[in-house]
Amino acid sequence: MPNTKLKTTFNTAAVLYEDIRPGYPKELIQDIVELSGINDRSRILEVGCGTGKATRPFAEHGYEVLCLDIGADLIAVAKEKLKTFPNVSFVAQGFEKWESDREFDLIISATAFHWVDPKVRYLKASKVLKSNGFLAIFSNQHVRKDEGFFAESQSLYDKYYLPLTVDRPPTHATNFPGVEAFEEPIKRVYPWTQTYSSAQYIKLLGTYSGHIALSDENRDRLFEGIVNLIETKYDGQVTKHYEAVLDLRKVR
Repeated sequence: MPNTKLKTTFNTAAVLYEDIRPGYPKELIQDIVELSGINDRSRILEVGCGTGKATRPFAEHGYEVLCLDIGADLIAVAKEKLKTFPNVSFVAQGFEKWESDREFDLIISATAFHWVDPKVRYLKASKVLKSNGFLAIFSNQHVRKDEGFFAESQSLYDKYYLPLTVDRPPTHATNFPGVEAFEEPIKRVYPWTQTYSSAQYIKLLGTYSGHIALSDENRDRLFEGIVNLIETKYDGQVTKHYEAVLDLRKVR
């Protein structure tokens, strides 16, 4: 299944996504605010808002935020969660097709920018940003994947994770069209960990595009094997090591 179809899978798990997907460290959000220099009058565009995991902290700061996403169910969850924030609005459309006569002080994209057409990402971002505006791309990366449970569970993936060949271009690459419109990025990394019960971990896996796209039989067998491994060898829980990675670019 190509990326263009995989990116639609999240909409089928909107409630689960909101329930179990992690947010982002406060330090990362604060760095975006401080380094971009946005103020009370600033306008933010969010590309791929999902259920609003990254939207809320900016909404709480009082910024005007316009959120784009292709998933109607994802937006419905985000709207309900953020209904007390009149400064937040939503458009059910992808960044590629969306048009606006407004300019923005900051674009944010949390674990979503890699789904945008690489021919469009930076070109369009530079056009909708004000002079000296900023583009903040950030995501939670899983690290230490070759240790303990994660290494041991690989045999289950070798057996059941067979549905796709997914070539995802790197989110923070420097060779995409339009990237030259931005200054060299400011990069920051924020390590953190989260411990999950076996049930919580299966919920988390159920929000990943590749797992959603598995056949029902393969997914059930994979998840059954993972639960059994966690319960029998890891005391019913697994700790996942993350690095939240920020790539912040200023328009030249």
